[in-house]
Amino acid sequence: MAWSCGIVGLPNAGKSTLFKALTGRSVVIENYPFSTIDPNKAIVSLPDQRLEALAKLSSADKITFSTIEVIDVAGLVKGASRGEGLGNEFLGHLRDVDMLIHVVAAFRDDRISTEEVKSNIETIDLELIMADLEVISRRREKIEPKLKSKEKEAVARELKFLLLLEDHLNSGQPTRELKIGAKENQFIANLSLLTRKKVIYICNYSENASSVNCLIPGFSPVFPICAGLEAELSDLPDQERQSFMELYGLDESRTLKLMTECYNLLDLITFYTIKGKEARSWVAARGITASQAAGKVHSDMEQGFINVEVFSWDLLIKNGGPAAAREKGLSRVEGKGYLVGDGEVLYFRFRA
Repeated sequence: MAWSCGIVGLPNAGKSTLFKALTGRSVVIENYPFSTIDPNKAIVSLPDQRLEALAKLSSADKITFSTIEVIDVAGLVKGASRGEGLGNEFLGHLRDVDMLIHVVAAFRDDRISTEEVKSNIETIDLELIMADLEVISRRREKIEPKLKSKEKEAVARELKFLLLLEDHLNSGQPTRELKIGAKENQFIANLSLLTRKKVIYICNYSENASSVNCLIPGFSPVFPICAGLEAELSDLPDQERQSFMELYGLDESRTLKLMTECYNLLDLITFYTIKGKEARSWVAARGITASQAAGKVHSDMEQGFINVEVFSWDLLIKNGGPAAAREKGLSRVEGKGYLVGDGEVLYFRFRA
């Protein structure tokens, strides 16, 4: 399955332009609020030079890249959590994403001050907090009648935790900054809180900006990007893209670097499989075991898991393939509890 991100921000912050830059898809981009009523959605393949090298090594006819789902909702306004500007509907589309990309119009050509940038961020963050408070309130109303049931002890524990969440949110702090234990994680998992999600702040600067070093006091991580420029790049054929980047002093696409930043923020890894004529990459959370990785490939492989042969992708390339790497003792066989590392090529053995 794809990992996912939701793009949020005020109207005219450049969200839809960033969506186009990330996905290469044409979208409605207008200079007025709510031009994006229905969310824009796209599943995008992630470039991977390691996978391309492995495919070439194995003479694979098919290369299957990992993907990311990108969702762009309409610009949020003050009162969105209460339904202003269809805010509740827009926020609902973000409940299931893995992380948020918060786009802020942060032009460095004196049109927007640092204080205004900070205020714009706080407006959206407050709406996310208010939306989460509403979710918690509804959960309390649902379980409070059970205080007189046989489940009263479990209900009382959950209610105590919900009150803790409310106090934290009412202090203006997102729930991702609240350290909780394993038991509380069970309570919070089903709430799909927006402020629990990882977030990266995007400084969307103009092509005429004299500087791309955007600092927003009190907020991190911050990633500067010119969404308009990147959207133009996405329209160009490969042979023209490099010349265009050189013209603007770019050594690489900022959108690709942004995806790497998101990937690192979520603490993800990539492992690889080569089966027949297909070379494929798989994205997983760091800490995934070998048997769980087998289950991502196919549920039968997890159920019948025997062991896994592990190669480092670079040593596999350097030595010309698995046979030569085995001869040099560069592979190892691991059991189901083995923690898969980033960049490893896995050959699973399992009972059919």
